[in-house]
Amino acid sequence: MVTSSPLRFDVPVGPQQLIDRREELAELARGAGRRTAIRLAAPRRFGKTSLLHAHVAAMREVGHRAVVVDLSDVGDTAAVLARVAHAYRALDPAAARVVGRATRRAGLTIGPTGLGITVERGPAPAREQLEPALLELLDVPARLHERDGGLCVVCFDEFQDLLQAGTRLDGSLRSVIQHHGDAAAYVYAGSEPSLLRALFTDRERPLFGQAQPLELGPLPEEEATDALVAVLEAEGFDDPDVGAAVDLLVAEMGGHPQRTVLVAHHLLRRLEDADADGRPDPDELVELAVADALRATDDVHRATWRGRPKAEAQVLRLVADGIPPTGADARRLTGMAASTLGDAVERLVDDGQHLVPDGRGWRLVDPLLTLWLRRETA
Repeated sequence: MVTSSPLRFDVPVGPQQLIDRREELAELARGAGRRTAIRLAAPRRFGKTSLLHAHVAAMREVGHRAVVVDLSDVGDTAAVLARVAHAYRALDPAAARVVGRATRRAGLTIGPTGLGITVERGPAPAREQLEPALLELLDVPARLHERDGGLCVVCFDEFQDLLQAGTRLDGSLRSVIQHHGDAAAYVYAGSEPSLLRALFTDRERPLFGQAQPLELGPLPEEEATDALVAVLEAEGFDDPDVGAAVDLLVAEMGGHPQRTVLVAHHLLRRLEDADADGRPDPDELVELAVADALRATDDVHRATWRGRPKAEAQVLRLVADGIPPTGADARRLTGMAASTLGDAVERLVDDGQHLVPDGRGWRLVDPLLTLWLRRETA
């Protein structure tokens, strides 16, 4: 019989499954209390969406309205309108009524999932016709505040994708929310750090200087180990060897949230399949679990490697092997000039998905990509 894993790595986890993040949640709560906007940047698969949902749950527990607005892959104004409407109407019945009135006046019907809109009458409206309805929807927190003085906490997830829908939409949004004062507290989150940063640090953008930065760092080893050991103990694996394996696993994954849980999932599967008397030692258990995880993610790593320009791919390989990417050894191994490699490093760091600086130079964000590169490009 196939059963679901207690270690979820394929979807955002609920607040009860979130590992640590106490400091980040406290900072988000302070921002809400002070009505200070926050921009939250993190690479993909780093737990950003899970953190947003935990923040929303915490805000609801203390009596505030709170919601996550998913803007991932929005392609036009209609998609943004649909996502905002779907999220806001779930706040409470009063919000649903405001959303309903705004969409009806625009001659629109929002689908049950909020992923699209239909036109009740006439031809499909142009962007210029949709923007007034979107602006009215964005003002829902103020309308609710006028009714009862309550706070609405709004978390825009994948906020940088707003620019795909229209280069002026960040200006439209600011024209509304700048008047919200005590009515709302905003979090702007994104998994493309360079694009998200540009929205708030480029003097030419409407949201310049409008949010305080908060970066999501690696998981602390002790908290990650304790959380995973607790899960494995609940599954019946509570001997010292299992704890030792978790210690090794957490150290090797370097605090990467999704990769840590993914490898732990494969560790659990190995424990379930092994005879208690013939179980591998902790080192071998972790080696087997990592090998399973590498097989499961092979296509992702292969696409990453093949999808980067040549100089960037070479930088990733060099860093995975522990070679400074612009030094003499790097130039000799790649046949590339230091300036070419240096430009590639800058692009990768600016992109924020694969390469980040650390105290010793550079490291890859994804520890499994590091291991894959060492194996496949040796």
